[in-house]
Amino acid sequence: MSDKPQLQVIGGSDIRPQLTKTLEPLSAVSCHDYEQRFFIGCGIGKPHVAEARQAAEANATTIEKELIARRLIQPELYYRWLADELGLEYVDHINPDEVVRLTSTDVLLRRDGPLRLSRENGQVTVIVPEARRYEADKGRLRARHGLRRRLVVASPSTIRRAVWQSGAEQRVRQTTFSLDQDHREHSARQVLTGTQGFALAIIICLCIAAFAIWPFYAFTALHLVLTMFFSGGIILRLSALMMAVRCRKPEKDRPDNITPMPVYTLLIPLRDEAAMAPALVARIDALRWPKSLLDVKYICEDGDGTTIAALEAQNLGPECEIVRVPAFGPRTKPKALQYALQGARGSLIAIYDAEDKPAPGQLHEAWTAFREGDDQLGCLQAPLAIANVSSNWLSGLFALEYSGLFRVLIPFLAHTRMPIPLGGTSNHFRRTALEKVGGWDPYNVTEDADLGLRLYAHGYRTGIIKSATVEGSPVQLGVWVRQRTRWLKGWAQTWLVVMRRPATTFASLGLGGFVIFQLMIAGMLISALAHPLMFVFIALTLAWLASGGPAVVSAVHSVLMWTDFTNILGSYLTFGAIGWFGFTAYERRCLKRRWLLLTPAYWLLMSYAGWRALLQLINKAHLWEKTPHPADPSCKGGQPPANQQATEETGVAVATMTIANADARNGLPMERVKGIEPSS
Repeated sequence: MSDKPQLQVIGGSDIRPQLTKTLEPLSAVSCHDYEQRFFIGCGIGKPHVAEARQAAEANATTIEKELIARRLIQPELYYRWLADELGLEYVDHINPDEVVRLTSTDVLLRRDGPLRLSRENGQVTVIVPEARRYEADKGRLRARHGLRRRLVVASPSTIRRAVWQSGAEQRVRQTTFSLDQDHREHSARQVLTGTQGFALAIIICLCIAAFAIWPFYAFTALHLVLTMFFSGGIILRLSALMMAVRCRKPEKDRPDNITPMPVYTLLIPLRDEAAMAPALVARIDALRWPKSLLDVKYICEDGDGTTIAALEAQNLGPECEIVRVPAFGPRTKPKALQYALQGARGSLIAIYDAEDKPAPGQLHEAWTAFREGDDQLGCLQAPLAIANVSSNWLSGLFALEYSGLFRVLIPFLAHTRMPIPLGGTSNHFRRTALEKVGGWDPYNVTEDADLGLRLYAHGYRTGIIKSATVEGSPVQLGVWVRQRTRWLKGWAQTWLVVMRRPATTFASLGLGGFVIFQLMIAGMLISALAHPLMFVFIALTLAWLASGGPAVVSAVHSVLMWTDFTNILGSYLTFGAIGWFGFTAYERRCLKRRWLLLTPAYWLLMSYAGWRALLQLINKAHLWEKTPHPADPSCKGGQPPANQQATEETGVAVATMTIANADARNGLPMERVKGIEPSS
């Protein structure tokens, strides 16, 4: 028999290994040297240990963490073995009722550490032993025999699970109410303040009186206000398009990074997404980031057993964790994100949705941008691209809209350092910035727009990256309307919250930021609500002119009528132009030209969704109408479909899917999504 200690931990063997020879560490040997000797002595292959050491030195971690992250060591078996060698009790489950709750207990959600338990026979401390401290721990236990009765061993995931469960009720209440209690002026829990309600009532009464007493002047004034918002939106889009035309340049190669990489937390809120679990886990697994520096949190509602079971069936890696959000308060995405944020271990945080297909290099590009930017760069927005451009006219125009927004308009706002209402996914944050502004508002159904404005008001700016996230557009009219209703309702919530103190908002945003805020939020709402009215104005003016009314009235309305024509035509043209400019050649081939003629119908649908949102704001302000996502056909049956073409064009590269070899972990096809990524 070999005189080296043997540890059979690869492959989940049922054998309970034992250390047969004690390694004596040398004081002059580094931690990595000692760890390397330790694990080679435990039977781990020298090439595996050498690779793990190289990764540990590059990532500023330990060989132990790298071996676990690479799945060369099964954590539960490994910590059970360490407990046996130290002569300590091992527990694979902790009763949350036994956890001693202290003000600092939730720190254990973010880092490994001891946890105190209160048992019938007294208190014990749960520890997570480490290989680099093995000899020191063993010596301490030999010197203090009574210490063994007060210590037990558990894996880090077992401790975190117990901490999540033990403080769930208090934590979810704090998550739900903290922003409303600490910064009530930023919370959408109350739709209208008393002052806003009084002002709105006065405005409505004055408008009714004005239309009753001076219908012509009231009609003209309303017309001018709507014209101002329509024209402002057109000018903003044209300015963005002009800058995009002038500034389109090839990406420069970035130098290799030598700075140690940080821990990156991915927050992925899910609800009723069991069908998406296989594809989602495969896509997240494809991201190019060291697993030892990745903290992936799949956030599910506590009662969503099907989604939780589907995730557990995917054989998640040690970097992954399922966070269960207790049933309390609004059932919204921002509440789930804010709850999971309390356990996030990374200094950088990214948000993804269930249907997202992020480019594999997206995290690396975002980290590089943060590293090269200043501390005021608090957020980065990755572009969102639509995969199913050719499904039908609704998805085609949706893709056109996304192209204009994420590849033309948002880059323009980022370049001019203006406030950016974020997209709901593929946002990357500095954790410090996110926590300073209070995180997400659980009551705002477009938490992205609200958070983007709060970041700007606190002195942070939002930048952009090129690596895209591909997702699908709704193809059913009902689904599209419900999604757009939620967006418009959330923008209305955001506008009402931000405008509670107009003077303070103006001071924090500045003149340019205030104007952009009004055009992007109020302008979008008013354009959606008033779009049919523009056609009504044109029809009434034509009827008035045909009736031979007074010349002065006819002249004024004639000017307004031609202004309406210009605004409507300009809105349609700029909508199509910035989207078409952002499209790749592949997307242009997918979009049927005749669908562009349905742009008026698309805008009228937005108007319908806008009026529906207004009604919901009155009686269902915090209702979250979830967008359903069908199961990805590429993940059925375990057989990869035929490869689909992925294209990369100058300036931007948006993809379709290229299906690569089956995922080695679970036999499911892996989707490699090439996005707006210089390294693709």
